[in-house]
Amino acid sequence: MGSRKDPAWKYCVEMTEGMDGKAYKYVLCNFCQKHIKGGVIRMKNHLAANHKDVAPCTKVPDDVKKEIGEYLKKGEKSRMDTQRNREEMIDSGSYYKTQNPSWVGSSGGRGSSGGSVSQRGVRGPMDRFVLDVDGDAEPDSNPRNEKEAINQTKLDVGRFFFENGIPFNVVNSPSFISMCRSIGNFGRGFKPPTSYELSTWILDEEVKTTQTIVDEVKKTWSQTGVSILSDGWKDMRGRQLINFLVNNPHGTVFLRSVDASDAIKDAKTLCQLLDDVVMEVGEDLVIQVVTDNASNYKAAGKLLMDKRPRLWWTPCAAHCIDLMLEKIGDLPQHKNALMKSKKVY
Repeated sequence: MGSRKDPAWKYCVEMTEGMDGKAYKYVLCNFCQKHIKGGVIRMKNHLAANHKDVAPCTKVPDDVKKEIGEYLKKGEKSRMDTQRNREEMIDSGSYYKTQNPSWVGSSGGRGSSGGSVSQRGVRGPMDRFVLDVDGDAEPDSNPRNEKEAINQTKLDVGRFFFENGIPFNVVNSPSFISMCRSIGNFGRGFKPPTSYELSTWILDEEVKTTQTIVDEVKKTWSQTGVSILSDGWKDMRGRQLINFLVNNPHGTVFLRSVDASDAIKDAKTLCQLLDDVVMEVGEDLVIQVVTDNASNYKAAGKLLMDKRPRLWWTPCAAHCIDLMLEKIGDLPQHKNALMKSKKVY
């Protein structure tokens, strides 16, 4: 425990005990010998006797109670200061507040015509293009300021992409465009979601939305019938994985992904795997099963059609064309040209 800097470790000991073949850790108070689960955080509340999430220690000395209590207050103040600084940086329009763009006027406003903005305080460039909620500000009509404000906003967006390693083609995503539009419509004062919000209620709401969309597509399966699509691929660990999707004219629904490393080379086992998917979707709904054109899938497809005469096995057209192009590329009159073209950078 000598390497641990938290002062609470001076007054407790981490213990481990086995139960049902598993090891459980807890913290033992040196004063009252109480077992505290949940780590040193709950132990600090126990020693400080603040009645927060744990029973207070009845034997802790006053000096220890005061020490731990002051340590908790110091940590709480530090967290509040960090959150306050984050909000101030967000309110200022950028986290790199030392920059002083040419379109920020000497009075603190943005541009020569931004008097009402300077009275309210310096905010983000987006304020130049939205009306104030109180009606006391007009959009900037100065073309030079407007162009520079747009460029600065785009630089902020670009820095977000660069720092987080986000592919540039994400800007073509409809959800990215919707996000920018929603932030612009909200205007000044928008506080971005925290990581906790993203992992809790925002994620839950998106799951509900996605499930609603999937349910609407599933309602159409009985009207049109469906095709089961099998997409095989290999991950970084060398496992042979198969994604199963269900398609009809109203959309494609991801069903599930399975590890088929033990089944990929055996036609009978592969057929059983495809048959399980057909049963899951419903034999009456399945019109065809589409897979790669490899020999193992071809044999499995024939076995599946023998077992279920009402459906068809169909080779993937894209995979067939890919194999055809590979054969064409192996022809002597094409192979040399392809090898030369690969050397061109």
